[in-house]
Amino acid sequence: MCRFVAPLLKDGAKPSSAALTKHLLSTLTDSNNPITHSDIYERSDHISSAASGHQRSERRMNQKTYWDSRKEKLAQQLPEKPMARECNVLRNVRVYIDGYLAGTTDIEMKRIVTLAGGRVLYTASGATHILTSQQLSGSKTHKLLTTRKRVKAHVVKPEWITDSIQAGRRLPEREYSAIKDMTCKNLFDMFQAQGSTQTIDGPKEC
Repeated sequence: MCRFVAPLLKDGAKPSSAALTKHLLSTLTDSNNPITHSDIYERSDHISSAASGHQRSERRMNQKTYWDSRKEKLAQQLPEKPMARECNVLRNVRVYIDGYLAGTTDIEMKRIVTLAGGRVLYTASGATHILTSQQLSGSKTHKLLTTRKRVKAHVVKPEWITDSIQAGRRLPEREYSAIKDMTCKNLFDMFQAQGSTQTIDGPKEC
């Protein structure tokens, strides 16, 4: 670096930012140029961040390659012969984990779902079930309720997975729904408001 900026140094004076920028852009082919010939990649500890935490990456890879590698590692952690009672409970179930899961971790939940014959997706698109223990935002709820899909995803709590496996069959999703149906409440509030208005105004004379 010192050799690279040497031409800019005059009487030991520090070069201006404008002069340094101009010099960098005009010497992009120079082997000492820190922009085009940086060795920062080789000197860095590469981290691939995922929902489950941080893992050290061996080399740079695209997103598809990363998830394929991650899926393979997850499969290697599973028992070779899962219990017959559990292996097909979640057959044809495609799970997407959206946010916080109470009482468990997403790593453990992915292991459980895979063990029970289900699949874990890394995007909500194509999922049959969305797992979450937290209240979804209004925009997310509206999108899930109004999106026109051939198969709408069930937004359920993680207990639906564990209870279904324990029961040996898929339990009704409505008992584990993470989205509260506000239709009845809104109708009740509307009629209550109308009743209050009539009471305050009193009967109208003809």
